[in-house]
Parts: sequence; structure tokens; C-alpha cells
Amino acid sequence: MLANPAPGPAGRSTHPGRTNVGALAPAASALLGVALLTGCSSGITESVSTAVKDSSSAVATARIALRQDMAGKLTRAATSTTLDDGLKELQSSRSTVLKLSPATTVDRGTQRQALDALDQCAAGFATARAALAAGDGGTPSLADGDKALADAQDVLKQLESTVASP
Repeated sequence: MLANPAPGPAGRSTHPGRTNVGALAPAASALLGVALLTGCSSGITESVSTAVKDSSSAVATARIALRQDMAGKLTRAATSTTLDDGLKELQSSRSTVLKLSPATTVDRGTQRQALDALDQCAAGFATARAALAAGDGGTPSLADGDKALADAQDVLKQLESTVASP
């Protein structure tokens, strides 16, 4: 049976090829802690960024449908389905952001900004759906719905640039 060698400097044993794991544990724990904190923050940013991109796509598709409807190139049923699908995508993105567990003040601020932007998008979808239900000459008009979605799209673009900034 071999005797345990005395550890050498900084985790090295006197036997080549062997490491004194006990000496490395504090350093490994510190590195793991930093990696976890960085990973969590990065996770919040990535989740918000994905939600913003998905929502932007849904808003853009809804705006195309509204404009096609106004031009007489799309039926009300197709426009309605597009708006419903876009709203479902938006709600899914909002749910994802709402479920995040931000650990820092910055991450909580990012989450709050994202929820505010997604709420504005939901309001834009509500206006567009009300316009579609009101029909031609109703209030709000399809142009009002398009404007509400355009405003929501601008808010999402601003949020996307904020999230992308270091």
C-alpha cells in the first residue's frame, strides 16, 4: 500500500500525474460561482432577446395582414387568423419573460422593460382586432390598428437595441 504523498505547491502532489483535488476546491468553487452568475445574467438577456425577436416577427406579420386587408387582397377571416396567431405568439413570449428569475437589479430592469413592451404590443393587437371587428368605416379603423402595431414595433426595436447593448 502506498502512503499518501505530502501535497506540493498549489494542488500539486509529489507524484507526477496526480493532483491534490482538495487544494483546488476553493478556487473551483469561486470560478463556478462566477460562471453561474454570469450564465444567469446572460440567460435573462438571451431569453428577453428571443422573446423580442419572436414578438417582432408576430407584429410584422400582423401589419402585413392588415395592409393586405386594407388593399382588398386578404379576407377578413385570414386577417383575423393572422392577428390571433400573432397574439398567441406574443402571449407565449410574455409568459416566457414573466417566468424568468432575474438575480440582479439590471436583470430585473430588463425583465420589466420587456414586459412593458410586450404589454404595449398586446394593446396594439387589441386595437387591430377591434378595428377588424368594426369593419369598414368603423372605429377604430384598420389604419388605427396598423398604427398601434407600428408603435409596438418601434418599442420592440428600442428594447432589442437596449438588450443587445453591453
